[in-house]
Amino acid sequence: MSAKIYAPNIHLFAFHLKDSNQPNLLWDKCNYLLSQKFGVTKPLEIEEHEGYRVDLLKDKTLDDVSLQFESIVYQNGTSLPIAGFATPLRIHDSYVLALNLRRPEEENHKKTNPVELNFLELINPSGCLMPSEMGSSLGQTILLTVWYTPDKQLLSWKSPQNRQQLRELGTSRE
Repeated sequence: MSAKIYAPNIHLFAFHLKDSNQPNLLWDKCNYLLSQKFGVTKPLEIEEHEGYRVDLLKDKTLDDVSLQFESIVYQNGTSLPIAGFATPLRIHDSYVLALNLRRPEEENHKKTNPVELNFLELINPSGCLMPSEMGSSLGQTILLTVWYTPDKQLLSWKSPQNRQQLRELGTSRE
């Protein structure tokens, strides 16, 4: 049985001290990732404001405080659109970057096809979202969400064999 995943998401929440020796580290890393790894041409632009909790995206609106973007990755010679958003915040003396990279659930009003499990590596190329690469001073959290779909089988969550397979899947990656 070969595992497929549907609508995979990587959520990165990185935290950095505002008064550090590299105060723009998160914004610089985000812009590097978006432009160099995903070919996004619109940069994340920051605009500082007074307040305890501040949305920092320049040109934000009341409805949207995130930089939205789209890109393409290639898996086995097939181009696969990805989407995401970057949300810069300041909470008191700390900067926060919420970054989402995902394979959309729908394209052209049709459900997207499941992808191979290694798709997660395509939206985290060279481990660029890992703590050693991000270098944020106050740490980070990475949350992965996927729908797991074994080929041509309906997964029974009550089956001990399938539970074990899911445990192995959840612990098989760094």
